[in-house]
Amino acid sequence: MKAVVGVTQQEISKQWDEVAKLRADQIEKGQDLSFDYILVPAILKLSAQSDFSAVIDIGCGLGFLTRQLASKAKCITGIDMSKKMINLAIEKCENVENIKFINSTVEDFTRKMKSTQFTLAVANMSLMTTLNLDRVLQSIACLLRPEAHFIFVITHPCFWPFYWGYAFENWFDYRKEVLIEGPFRISLDSSNEGLKTIHIHRPIERYIADLLRAGFIVDEVYEPMPTKDIEVKYPKPWIYPRFLSMRCIKKVI
Repeated sequence: MKAVVGVTQQEISKQWDEVAKLRADQIEKGQDLSFDYILVPAILKLSAQSDFSAVIDIGCGLGFLTRQLASKAKCITGIDMSKKMINLAIEKCENVENIKFINSTVEDFTRKMKSTQFTLAVANMSLMTTLNLDRVLQSIACLLRPEAHFIFVITHPCFWPFYWGYAFENWFDYRKEVLIEGPFRISLDSSNEGLKTIHIHRPIERYIADLLRAGFIVDEVYEPMPTKDIEVKYPKPWIYPRFLSMRCIKKVI
């Protein structure tokens, strides 16, 4: 793990192009316990009362979550900055009629939209890979109808640094935004072929401040933990939450 500077959004996108095939293999083989038992359930829990008329999955990656949400949605759009991820998502979901995938950043996608049309936005583990959080949240707000839900999951700013072992590095400061590059791996698969990805640490107060500035109300905060029967599948026990999820509502202006 190391702190990095001077990184562009295009460079982050290229990293996800490089891990796309490995990522698909991990999920399809059931190796990503957190995706199956923590992240997706968190999104489904917080969206239980949401309006699924028109859904957008921001940072949809390979479309595995998008496909699950499609069973509840009238129509759903998945967008991702990684072209390779989107191409694989289209291939894997070609028989699902109510899904549309677009290779784009949320900022560019919002600029091309003529009206606010979505009733629900989800962002699963994607806000930590965007360089300009404020601009992304403003863009998401522009896409949503008043009172629509925005639900996201991120790595837990308080506990992820301890889980990954960089909490006491001299370059890390919880209070600051820090770009961190490390090996791409999950609990049950460390054979990452030398691949690396960048995630961006931000304190919780930064997320809250930018959400409020974008016109969102924080409606629920949820720190998911595995059940005992799932926790034993992990190489190490969960001492604290590794992820943080929130349901927000776009304010009526």
